[in-house]
Amino acid sequence: MRTACWTTVLLLVCVCFCWSAETATGPAIDLTEQMREFERNTALGAALSMRRGTPDEYEEVRTLAGRGLEAAREAVAAHPDLPEAHYLLGSWLLYGYRVVEAQIITSDPVRGSTTQTVSRVAQGPADTPEEGLAAFLKVTELAPTRGDYLLDYAAALGDYERPVAAIGILKKAWAGEGPLTPEEKVQAGLLLSDAHAILGQMDAAREWVYAALALEPAGARAVTRLRYLDAARAAAAAEEEWVRQEEAEAAAEEGYGEEEWQESEQGYEEGYEEGYWEESEEESDEAQSQWDEEGSGTEYEGEYEGSQEETD
Repeated sequence: MRTACWTTVLLLVCVCFCWSAETATGPAIDLTEQMREFERNTALGAALSMRRGTPDEYEEVRTLAGRGLEAAREAVAAHPDLPEAHYLLGSWLLYGYRVVEAQIITSDPVRGSTTQTVSRVAQGPADTPEEGLAAFLKVTELAPTRGDYLLDYAAALGDYERPVAAIGILKKAWAGEGPLTPEEKVQAGLLLSDAHAILGQMDAAREWVYAALALEPAGARAVTRLRYLDAARAAAAAEEEWVRQEEAEAAAEEGYGEEEWQESEQGYEEGYEEGYWEESEEESDEAQSQWDEEGSGTEYEGEYEGSQEETD
C-alpha cells in the first residue's frame, strides 16, 4: 500500500525539535514525550512486521497506540490552532502501528483442520486515511512557511494512493510557490519521482531524479531511486513480453479452434467414411468369394425346397 512511508517516518523523526511551542490561546505545550512514544511504536511495530513477537511486545504496541492517539486528539481539542498537535494526530492515524487478531487455519491428515488466533501488527488506519490526511493538510495551513510539513503531507498522499494530488502540490513547491530549502527541494524532486513511478510513468520519474541530482550531484538517495527505476523498467518489459506471448498463443489457439479444427474434423469424417466403405467392400468381396467357393449356398437348397413343399 505504501511506497514512501519510511521517508515520511524519517521526516517525522527529524522535526522533534519543534514539539514544544507557544500556543495562541495559552502557555507552551510540550509534546516531546508523546512524539517519543510514537517513535517507539513505529520502531517496534516495524520490527514485529518482520517477525513474531512476544505477548509483552504486542501489548506494548497496543498500549502505545491507544494512549498516543488519545493524547493527540486531546491536544488538538485543547489547542486547535497548534500545528504540532495536528501533526501528531496525523502521524498516529497514518503511520502508527496497532495490533489486530488474525485467524490461521492449519490442516493435518490425522487431526483435520484447526483454527488458531494469533496477534499481528498493522500500520495505519483501520478504515480510511481521510482523517489523517486532513490532519496533515491542516498542519500545512497552520504553518505555511514550513517546507518539511508540506513534504510530509505530499509523501502521505503518495503513500495512500493519491499520487496525482501529491504531484500537484510538489510541482507548485518546486516552482517556488512553497517554502523549500535547497535540501527540501531535493527531497521534493525525489517525491515527485516516487509519485510518477506509482502512476507507472517511469520516464517522468527518471527525469525528476535527474532534476534532484542536479541540485545534489552526490546524493545517494537519487542513485538508489535510479536503481529501483531500472529494475522496475526491466520487470515491466519482461511482463509485457510475457503478455505478448500469451496473447499470441491465445490467438493461435482461437484460429485453430475455428477453421483448422473444422477442416480437421471434416477430414476425419471423410477419412472415416472412406475407410469404412473400403472395409465394407472388402468384407463383401470376401463373403462373395467364400459363397462361390462353398457352392453359392447349394447346401441350403434342400431345406428351401422342403419348406416350400410343406407350404404347398
